[in-house]
Amino acid sequence: MTNTKSVTYPAMPTLRRRHALALLGAAGFALRTAPARAAAVEKSVKLAPGLYELVVSTTTGLVHVASTGPRGADDAKILGLDPRTLEVRSTIELGANTAFGLGVNDSTGMLFGTGTRKGRVLAIDLRTGKVKTEIGEGENNHPRQVVVDEARNRAFVSNFGFREKPSAVWVVDTAANTLASVITEGLEGGISGLTHDPAGDRIFVAALQTNEVVEVSLARRAGVRRFASGGDGPINLAFHAASGRLFCTNQKSGQLAVLDAASGQPVKVLETGAGALAVTFSTDGALAYVTNRGAGTVSLVDTRALTVLASLQTGTHPNTVAVDRRTGLAYVSNKARSAPRPAQGQPPAPAPEDPNGDTVSLIRA
Repeated sequence: MTNTKSVTYPAMPTLRRRHALALLGAAGFALRTAPARAAAVEKSVKLAPGLYELVVSTTTGLVHVASTGPRGADDAKILGLDPRTLEVRSTIELGANTAFGLGVNDSTGMLFGTGTRKGRVLAIDLRTGKVKTEIGEGENNHPRQVVVDEARNRAFVSNFGFREKPSAVWVVDTAANTLASVITEGLEGGISGLTHDPAGDRIFVAALQTNEVVEVSLARRAGVRRFASGGDGPINLAFHAASGRLFCTNQKSGQLAVLDAASGQPVKVLETGAGALAVTFSTDGALAYVTNRGAGTVSLVDTRALTVLASLQTGTHPNTVAVDRRTGLAYVSNKARSAPRPAQGQPPAPAPEDPNGDTVSLIRA
């Protein structure tokens, strides 16, 4: 169905020194292991139109980023980038089978992409660059984010709800690449982002329309608890296992809310920037990277002190961050300014010139 132009991958990079702060044990206290070094955007590279999510794969040793292609064209692809130079090393052609969100299971060498337009999840073999199968359930699905649980060979996919179809979470068997179950009970409110707590066998999802976070029991296959998101427009979240806290981005209010997962109560709400969108932890959990789509920045947050350490300019619309667990390097996808949607029956207008959009940035912290 698809092919890859290049499957020559670079050697795995060696580990570098850890962050200055490291969370140790359940107590979550910090130990200074090295002199603090200022974070910086080391480089940004312009790539292809319509960049969305990215992941780092140990199967290929590459950073993979989804490109939807120009509006109106069937030219979607997934680019594999050198983790040091950001040069394109592989290209998986998808055509009209567009992927937006990405998740990787390196234990099986499979990449999963949310095909939001067709309501399916693409299972892509990274070793061959081919779409192995498409996973879905019925019509009018709107899959958004995929989070992989490698330890138990499964993935969780958020579905926002579309054309009278309720919001749902798909549980995918990533060994068989089949849909194992569909969770809809207790998921009202427009489910956007999700995060996994392996020890608690649960996930947390953001209910965008009701400004809530929902705890979902995987054993019961239902939402079992709801609490306030700590801001307006919850969109994505990440569970910090060492502290038992949820870090939730609230896009409309431009805030990162830190919530106690046990009680649902807010610990602190931080102003990070307009359009706070995605949140990702550093390898050691000492930092949270927050993309601020409207502000054009990525904020680095100290997860213990709960302070914003820096906000770095990366590109026009920072979208997501992926961290290489071997090196600690962070990668940011930056979307470009888009042209207005054309009137019905009219051809799409060309995108405006934007040198700082459709780029991937490398952050060293």
